[in-house]
Amino acid sequence: MKFSILTVILFITVLPLGLSDQFDVFWKRQFLPAIFSGSANCSITACDALKIIAQLFVFTKESKSGKDQTPKTDQSNTPDMGVFNMENDLHKRIRQIESRLRSVEQPVWRLTPGSRIEWNHCTSGICRCNPDTKSFTCWNTNLKSVPATQVIPMNMVFIDLSRNSLSTLHKDTFRGLTLLEELDLSSNFLDFIPYDLFQDLDSLIQLRIQSNQLEELDHRILWKLRNLILLDISKNVLSEIPEDLLNHVQRLTVINLSDNRIKAFPPGFLKDQVVLEELDMSKNEIAILKSGSLKNLDKLKILDFSWNMIANISDDFFIGVKSLKTLILHSNRLTSISRKTFENLPDLLTLDLTMNRISHIDSKAFSELISLRELFLGQNSLSNIPDGLFLHTVSLTRLTLFSNNLTTLDENNFQGLTNLINLMLNNNVLKSFKSTVFHPLTNLEKLRIDSNKLQFLPHGSFDGLNKLVAVKLDKNPWHCDCRALYLARWIRESGPKLWDGQPMCRGPGDLGGHEVGLLRYDDLCDGQWASMLSLSPRLPVRKHRILTPMNYTDYFNLYLKHIYTSTSEKPLNVSTTTISSRFVAES
Repeated sequence: MKFSILTVILFITVLPLGLSDQFDVFWKRQFLPAIFSGSANCSITACDALKIIAQLFVFTKESKSGKDQTPKTDQSNTPDMGVFNMENDLHKRIRQIESRLRSVEQPVWRLTPGSRIEWNHCTSGICRCNPDTKSFTCWNTNLKSVPATQVIPMNMVFIDLSRNSLSTLHKDTFRGLTLLEELDLSSNFLDFIPYDLFQDLDSLIQLRIQSNQLEELDHRILWKLRNLILLDISKNVLSEIPEDLLNHVQRLTVINLSDNRIKAFPPGFLKDQVVLEELDMSKNEIAILKSGSLKNLDKLKILDFSWNMIANISDDFFIGVKSLKTLILHSNRLTSISRKTFENLPDLLTLDLTMNRISHIDSKAFSELISLRELFLGQNSLSNIPDGLFLHTVSLTRLTLFSNNLTTLDENNFQGLTNLINLMLNNNVLKSFKSTVFHPLTNLEKLRIDSNKLQFLPHGSFDGLNKLVAVKLDKNPWHCDCRALYLARWIRESGPKLWDGQPMCRGPGDLGGHEVGLLRYDDLCDGQWASMLSLSPRLPVRKHRILTPMNYTDYFNLYLKHIYTSTSEKPLNVSTTTISSRFVAES
C-alpha cells in the first residue's frame, strides 16, 4: 500500500520530547530508509507501518519511565497533566491509525454485474443469497472480514452483515451498489468506518450501525446518502457528533443515537431535517438543551432525551416542534419546570418526567397541553401540587405522582381532570387530604394511595367515583377507631375493587394486625369515644357496653353529630363514663 509521509509526520509531532539515544539510532537506521526508499511515497505494508508505530510507542514509554525515576523536587508534587493528556492522545492516535491501516488491508468481495449467472454464483457462496428478493445475508456467521470469494451482484437491494466479528471494512466494500436500499452492520466490533465507505449508496434508505465500538464519525460519512430515511448509530461509544454530519441527508424520518457518550447536542445538528419524525438521544451524557436546536422540525412526533444529565432546558427549546406527540425526559437532573418550558405543544399526548429532581412546577406549566393524555411525574421531589396545575389538561387519562414527598392533598389539586382514568399517589408521605379531593375525578377507574402515612379516610372520600374498579390501600398505618368507620364500610361494600393487599390496622391495642374491612361498629367505636375526642389513648378492649335500643344508623348519626360539633373546639376534660352517659341520655 502507499503509506503517506504526512501520516508519519502527524505521529512524530505528538510524541513527547526527550527520547533516548536509542531512538536516534532507530530513526536513522530503520525509519528514514523505510520512508525515503526510492520515492517520497514509500511502499510498505500496513503491518510494517504498525511495527514502526509500535516501536515509536515503546520509545515513548521508556522515555516516560526514565523521567518517572528521576528525583522529584518540591515543585513537582502535582501530576504533570500535560504529559498525561499527551499519552492519552498518543494512545488514541495509534488506535486510529491502526484502524485505518486495517481498513485498507481488508479483503473485498467480488462485485459483479447483476445477471442471472452472477446471482447463481452468489447463491453458491458461504452466505445466503436470494435472487428473488435481491437480498444477501451473512447474519451471525462469526465473520472477521467479508468473504473474498463471495460474489455480490451490483443490483443487490438488501445486505445483512449483523452479529459478526467485523472490526473494520475496506472503503470499496460497497463500491458500485447503487441500488442498495437496506444495509445492516449492527452488532459487530467496528471501531472505524472509512469516510467514503457509503459514497456509492445513493439509493440507501435504511442504515443500521448500532451495537459497535465506534468512537468517532467523520463528518463526511453520510454526505452521499441523500435518500436515507432511517439512521441507527445507537449503542456505540461516540463522545460527540459533528454538527454538519447530516447536512446532505435531508430525508431522514428516524434518527437513533441513543446509548453513546455524547456530551453535547449541537444546536445546528438538525437544521435541515424538516421531515424528521423520531429522534432518540437517550442514554447519553447531555447536560444542557439549548434554544434553536429543534427549529423548524414541524413533523417531529417522538423525542427521547431520557437517561441523560439534563439540568437545564432553554425556555424556547421546544418551540419548533408543534406536532410533537411523545416527549420523554425520564431520568435526568431537572429541578423545576417553568411556565414556558412546554409552551406551543398543543398536540403532545405523552410527557414523561419520571426520575428527575423536580421540586417546583409553575402552576401554568401545563396550561397549553390541551391534548395531553399521559403525564408521568413519579420519583421526583414534589412536596405539594400547585392549585390549578391540571385545570387545562382536560384530556389527561393517566397521572403518576408516586414516590414524591407529598404530605397532603388540597381540594383543588385535581380540578379539571374529569377524564382521568388512572391516578398513582403511592409511596408518598400523605397523612391526610380533603374529603372532596377526588370528587372531580368522575371517570376514575384505578387509584393507588398505598404506602403512605394515612391513618383514616375522610368521610365521603370515594363518593361519586362510580367507575372505580381497582383501589390499592394497603401499607398505611390505619388507626382503627371510629374514624375508620367509613373505610371499613367501603371495604365491605366494595371489597372486589381492592387491588392486591388488604388494609390492616396498625392499632390501637389488640386491634393491631386486624383487617379493617372485617371490623364492625362495635369493634371500632363502642366504649372508645375518648379516643375520638383526643382526650386519652383509646381503650384496647371494650369493658362497658352502651345498652340502648339504638340501631347502627342511630349510632352512626350520633357519632357524626358529636364529631362535627365538638372536635373543632378545645377538647373537653371529661371522662369516658361521662360521655357514655350523655349519649344514653340523648338517645
